[in-house]
Amino acid sequence: MIPLTGTPAEMEMQKKIVNQTAEQVFAECGERINYKVGTMIEVPRAALVADKIAHFAEFFSFGTNDLTQMAFGYSRDDAGKFLPFYLENGILEHDPFQILDQKLIAHGFFYDIFQLFFFCKTILK
Repeated sequence: MIPLTGTPAEMEMQKKIVNQTAEQVFAECGERINYKVGTMIEVPRAALVADKIAHFAEFFSFGTNDLTQMAFGYSRDDAGKFLPFYLENGILEHDPFQILDQKLIAHGFFYDIFQLFFFCKTILK
């Protein structure tokens, strides 16, 4: 799994590196295994272009913690210092690391799923 992919070109390049490396290992070992190359959608930009990244990724995983940190600009390590104040004063309704933010992150997931559905429907006929 390729972490922190942000663009289709990046995924394409990383997949080539993984495949080339795998071929070298297979040649050295004299054995082959089946494998897939995918990415974790954990950068907001990747969430917006997931349908394009899908041309090069054989699977996706969604990194909700990283998406939350990047979307809010909060470090999870530091958030514990101010999140209680935000929650007590109504700045946030919920801790975004405990409950997925429906207005931002979840919308992005539904957008991704919608885009990927139509990508698969078109490409995989």
